[in-house]
Amino acid sequence: MVRKLFVAAATALLTLTATAQQDAHYSFFMFNQVGYNPAYSGTEGMINAVAINRNQWVGLDGGPQTTIMCVDMPVNVAGTQGGVGLTILNDKIGFENNFSAKIAYSYHIKVGAGLLAIAADGGLYNKTVNGEWQFPDETEAIFNGKCRKMAFDMGAGLYYGIGGLSLGLSSTHLLEPELDFSEDGKTYLARHYYFNAAYNIPLDNSLFDLTPQVILMSDGNTLQADINLSFLYNKKFFGGVTYRNEDALSVLAGLTIMGDFKAGIAYEFGISKLRKTNAGSFEVMIGYSFMPERSKPAQKVRSVRYL
Repeated sequence: MVRKLFVAAATALLTLTATAQQDAHYSFFMFNQVGYNPAYSGTEGMINAVAINRNQWVGLDGGPQTTIMCVDMPVNVAGTQGGVGLTILNDKIGFENNFSAKIAYSYHIKVGAGLLAIAADGGLYNKTVNGEWQFPDETEAIFNGKCRKMAFDMGAGLYYGIGGLSLGLSSTHLLEPELDFSEDGKTYLARHYYFNAAYNIPLDNSLFDLTPQVILMSDGNTLQADINLSFLYNKKFFGGVTYRNEDALSVLAGLTIMGDFKAGIAYEFGISKLRKTNAGSFEVMIGYSFMPERSKPAQKVRSVRYL
């Protein structure tokens, strides 16, 4: 009976890890929209590739370390405009490592002067627990070595862009797939919901563009909001400040190189009780964007993502 309780407690802790911060946060969230909303795929009429490495809560043992890569491009199939995307994610948190790879398709429709996109993505999600949890008498381990479980995962999203305005609504882990690590309990990937909005404001008689933007994230129980104000100077230099409610403030900066390449760094310092246990969070972003030959974008929306 005692052993079963400990197994149940371990499983519950895995579930808590999966639901509390299952989907990673990013200071550079405006550069990897395809990762949480497949409808963004191809909406700029450009081929875009971006990679972000995040080292969260530096100095805190077992703090999240995340690397994500997103690639998207427009496609035209039998005269139908759309976009495809690929997202690869590796997220290490304490004794567990999460890896996912998914492919997205976005269907584009002209609505008035704007563009509406409807999309879905799907792929594999792999969770690995690597460590040893002992019972109090140390005679038997709950988990010993590596335990690996894999499941099919999918998401869906909507996007609408017109002029300098872009809006997105999406959900990840739609099917809430189960990952069974023991006979006494099950973990699952909690469904997450996202809403994001951005509006580009070119300043008259100036080389500056301003873009206020927000992303709301919820697992149905808690709500997280990132509010960002970014600027773009002379189409080459960008920067911004982000506030995450009751959690962190971050600053980011970057530049374009040779017109197509971009790179940036971000530092995030906590404002919650965790700030006393770590030295903040760091991110590095690199990206490459270019216009494919014989391709015309259905709708152009200004964004710091595309420099």
